[in-house]
Amino acid sequence: MIFPDRSDREVYTHGYSTEVQQQMASRTAAASAAFFLPRLQAGMSVLDCGCGPGAITLGLAAAVAPGQVVGVDLEPSQVDAARSLAVARGVTNARFEVASIYQLPFPDRSFDAALAHTVLQHLQDPPRALREIRRVLRPGAVVGVRDDDWATLLWEPSTPMLELATSLITRVWQYNGGDPFYPQHQRRLLREAGFVHVEASASASYRGSEESTRPWAHAVVVHNQQPTFVQTVIDQGWADEATLEATYAAIRAWGESEDAIWAIVMCQAVGWVPDEI
Repeated sequence: MIFPDRSDREVYTHGYSTEVQQQMASRTAAASAAFFLPRLQAGMSVLDCGCGPGAITLGLAAAVAPGQVVGVDLEPSQVDAARSLAVARGVTNARFEVASIYQLPFPDRSFDAALAHTVLQHLQDPPRALREIRRVLRPGAVVGVRDDDWATLLWEPSTPMLELATSLITRVWQYNGGDPFYPQHQRRLLREAGFVHVEASASASYRGSEESTRPWAHAVVVHNQQPTFVQTVIDQGWADEATLEATYAAIRAWGESEDAIWAIVMCQAVGWVPDEI
């Protein structure tokens, strides 16, 4: 496949529907950053890259209090939501800014730690982003990255239409400049960006009960009904409207199945900035 040059902008394939917002707002540092939290200590300064609505960021703030946490996101509406959440929860050691991960508005050596949770997989140039994160970290600082690897996706009971729905998601994702299959290379990319003592691990995200499969099916259908998603699929000739409708029906049927399970491996890695000699 040949994709257009999108070097002038980044595209967040999942969009900002109510369902996506709810999913992001439900995340916690305890669950989503469990691999990273043991590396933090009280008094640290932390950068949360691609903070979204700030749910994970506020958990990081609790872990390092009275240290300060800064969350950045390219989407202004996400930063507004994060600021509102901090006020609602009475968190005073976290602040949020609109910023590009490629041009972080901070001096060199500003932070003791940085997290990028489900961010790099949406970027056209993850190595560049990692180098920029390293720039703003102090010697001895730690970085953590975590993304879901779509090469590991389990979606059962499977059908041809479910397989097509998955293929369309990853195709649109790649068309937009991201890489849903990159996470297995996290360790190498961190090393190439100049981090040392890099350690990789994995966890899993899953849906496997009536309470979880039905809303997940609904969320995936809404995701695949986004106008930009549909337009890309049709313009590229990957499916027509009738076929898309058939995939929606298959997803909804999966959500009602008593045997349904959806699972994916979350790849995660930590690395350190070398100490100065």
